[in-house]
Amino acid sequence: MESPTQHDPSLRELLRRVLRRRRLLAAVGAVVFLLVAVWTFLATPRYESTALLRIESKSSTPSLPDALKDVAGAAGGGLASLGKDELETDIGVLKSERMVDATIDALALSVQVVKPADDRAAVIRARIVDSSDVEGTLTFSREKDGAYAVSSDGLDDYGKLPARLVPGDSMRVGSVTLALPESLRRGGPGEIKLRLLPRYKVHKLLEKRMTIRRQEGGSRLVEVSFEDPDRRLAAQVIDRLVREYVSYMLRTDVGEDSTQITELRGALAATAVTLSRAEEQLKTFQQRSRVIEPEEQASSQIKRIALLDSKVDAARIERNALAQLLELIKSRSNGGGDPHAFRQLATFPSLITNRAIQDLLQALIDLETKRSTLAVTRTEENADVRSLTARINELDTQLYRLGSQYLESLDQQLASTSRTVTSLTDTLSQVPGTAMQYARLVRDKMIQNEYYLQLTKQLKLAEIQDLLRKDKVKVVDPPRVANKDDPSFPKRGVQLILGLVLATALAFAVGLAAELWTEPVV
Repeated sequence: MESPTQHDPSLRELLRRVLRRRRLLAAVGAVVFLLVAVWTFLATPRYESTALLRIESKSSTPSLPDALKDVAGAAGGGLASLGKDELETDIGVLKSERMVDATIDALALSVQVVKPADDRAAVIRARIVDSSDVEGTLTFSREKDGAYAVSSDGLDDYGKLPARLVPGDSMRVGSVTLALPESLRRGGPGEIKLRLLPRYKVHKLLEKRMTIRRQEGGSRLVEVSFEDPDRRLAAQVIDRLVREYVSYMLRTDVGEDSTQITELRGALAATAVTLSRAEEQLKTFQQRSRVIEPEEQASSQIKRIALLDSKVDAARIERNALAQLLELIKSRSNGGGDPHAFRQLATFPSLITNRAIQDLLQALIDLETKRSTLAVTRTEENADVRSLTARINELDTQLYRLGSQYLESLDQQLASTSRTVTSLTDTLSQVPGTAMQYARLVRDKMIQNEYYLQLTKQLKLAEIQDLLRKDKVKVVDPPRVANKDDPSFPKRGVQLILGLVLATALAFAVGLAAELWTEPVV
């Protein structure tokens, strides 16, 4: 009995045998390419509209000194990275349901025009009345007199619908009010088909077609884009979303600053009344007692007391502000686990002018620059990179210690000045009654005057800061209506090339399968 030996064909031989089936390959490739081409030319095109936003962080607002700006710019990706989490938070707000829901309600996006899909404003006017969901389809068929016959599918639970709708009239379907534009009386499409979607499906549709992302390179630019068959609606969606976001951020930031401004204005008004009362009391006392120039010693002590009192107030205000800032930084650093949070101390007005703080910041800039340069060619586990990181953390911790030491010095200064004021006041009590009363009145007037001037300065600074923070979000590139000849999908040239590649691949796959199927098995 003879048993022939079979060898597997080589790849070249198998390819040659597959290519012999030219008719099969050509037929499969032609059918696949034809299907792709038909789909490419018949698919509903979608157009993209894009807006570009620049979102500034609060840590880099123009209210900080120019010197800190220069430091942040020199550090490159160092200090600038402190606002990264804040930018991600702002992008999260931009993606939030609050922003999306406001856009859906403003443009009635729960009403989707299926046919004709390229010009929604020309065929329908829609408005959302409440937040309840409606799901189903509506079809308007044009009649000879210009009116439209109304037919529905899946909308029986939302009440009885009119059988006809004349252009210019409106109808309500659940939570949605629909109206045909009056321009349709002169002519319009023979059929208008609408799909009413519940809110959760509109959210899914927007998530699929909308892109919100931060541009590469560590910039603070955020790109917002949306695709839709209606190129005008695509631009309207982006424009409305951006407007809602800018308005929300403006209300939030202005609300925080407005509270401070309101409190300062109230304190300033109360101080003005107190100052006016002190001036009137001094004038009355001078007229009644005929006091023009008290003893030189009393006058000198009064000036010293007034000056020291103002220093006590200033030191107490600065001490309380620094203590609150240290507590806030300590909580943000997770008990010292994240030393980068200590850099916020550099924004404190008294510390930014301190030579030691400036030296620390310069050292941090140099180390951050070196670490960024090493990170290009080395990993985070590299000994040099780890050494630089450890040194940076050490300097951050040292910055926090300097802030704590400065707080202790403020406490000592406050206690010492208070004791001096008490001592001077006790000495002043030995002055004769008239001179003492005069000194008290003058002191009250000077204290209230100094307090009034300080409150005025703080109010002006707060108003300037409020004005500057209104530019936190800037629209660099507003959304534009795409050109009709420039759809974002499908790109016909690209689709046809991909179709040719797919047709070739499937043709060879079918030919190979046919060859292996018909190969005799021994």
